[in-house]
Amino acid sequence: MRIPRAAVAGLALPALLLAAACSSNPATGKKQLNLYSEQQEVAMGRQYNQQIEQQIGLYADPELQRYVDRLGKSLAARSERPNLPWTFAVVDDASINAFALPGGFIYVTRGLMSHVSSEAELAGVLGHEIGHVTGRHQVNQLSKQQLTQLGLTLGMILSPEARQYGDIANLAGGLMFLKFGRDDERQADDLGLRYLSSTGYPPQAMSEVFGLLSRVSAAEGEGQGRLPSWLATHPNPEERQARMETHYASLPDSAGSPEWRREAYLAQMDGVVYGPDPRQGFFRSGVFYHPELRFRIEAPRGWKGINQRQAVVWQPPQKDALFVLTLAQGNDPRRAAQQFFNQQGVAAVGDLPRGIGATGAEFQAQTQQGVLQGAVGFLEHRGQVYQLLGFSQPNDWRQYGNDVARAMASFERETDREILEAQPMRVDVVTLDRAMSLAEFDRRHPSTVPLQKVALLNNLEPSTQLRAGDEVKRVVGGPRGGMEL
Repeated sequence: MRIPRAAVAGLALPALLLAAACSSNPATGKKQLNLYSEQQEVAMGRQYNQQIEQQIGLYADPELQRYVDRLGKSLAARSERPNLPWTFAVVDDASINAFALPGGFIYVTRGLMSHVSSEAELAGVLGHEIGHVTGRHQVNQLSKQQLTQLGLTLGMILSPEARQYGDIANLAGGLMFLKFGRDDERQADDLGLRYLSSTGYPPQAMSEVFGLLSRVSAAEGEGQGRLPSWLATHPNPEERQARMETHYASLPDSAGSPEWRREAYLAQMDGVVYGPDPRQGFFRSGVFYHPELRFRIEAPRGWKGINQRQAVVWQPPQKDALFVLTLAQGNDPRRAAQQFFNQQGVAAVGDLPRGIGATGAEFQAQTQQGVLQGAVGFLEHRGQVYQLLGFSQPNDWRQYGNDVARAMASFERETDREILEAQPMRVDVVTLDRAMSLAEFDRRHPSTVPLQKVALLNNLEPSTQLRAGDEVKRVVGGPRGGMEL
């Protein structure tokens, strides 16, 4: 059987690309697959950086942001890629996480910031993320994916525009949570240790970070936020802690300065928000409250909610339906409803049940996965239009429709001053006047959270003996009546 010449060329293309796209890793000097130029790498990072700020949001503390950016840039300046447009920022999320985008855009969550206890430990976290960028781990992973997508690869060869920028829009969405292989993680650890020690911080700080992550992994439900925890993308902290400790002996004699800078770091942490910020909405006893936007809404019966920055989403235990609250464009509920039903494949099939003070209808929607059935309502509240949307497969809608209708009807203005004035929990740094155990500290300086969380916040055991003059973190404040974390 004869194989057409075009097919032969197509079969040979991946091998040719692989040979042409191997470049030297700037951090190690070894050959590495890379289909992206540095210009493309930076363009991807810049584009997704904008999405991070819009969809997750930066923590509103300019002084803390400048502090982290200065520290990160001092480490990056000693890396193998000092000329990248390095940017370091704190995202407003309670999870214990850090992540890097191509081109030098690096983020830590305020949840991680509150749990590390020194500038040296934070430098270890940032150094590891810098290592992912200098090692080009993100673009290497994306290049491997590209080789399985010959259509896109051919487009990059044939189209000057695609060749210049690649498929940035489609790729950016998955960059934040790329899972690296063990070799990449070990290399980022090694590089982070290199940058850490060359800047004068003790290399043992990396070990302290991995010790913290081990404690977090043992504390079920700790550090929950909108983002997954660092453990989801940076596994095996115990193994990596042991490996780091074996590397200390190989570092230059100049490394290992006892410059932990605990006091300077804890001064930055004093007053930082701990856990979910109730001002951005919180759950309590099946009700979602939003103090800043001044509304409340009851969840469909038995459904669990997740508060995202741009939407609140509820699902039943079977996870076969959704109820979503979000802002709609414009300030006219009727126009918003018209735009919804003008979408291709969406058709109104009945009026909303009585008692729902919203403009909308029940609908069916034809999707690639089949027909969905649900209800949508639009209402105006304090000059903004809210969309209330519930749906499932048609057979399931008979079970869920009434619960969704009751939830839609429960949306109302919040007037309770206790809710409207809800304040977040915050980190409070206390200087000890005498020696005591952490458990005694917790009795003398009570926290809003249990002793186990105070211990994790300080990366200590409850029985740890503290010295006079030690600075210890606790948690104070929070809304009266509490909230579901």
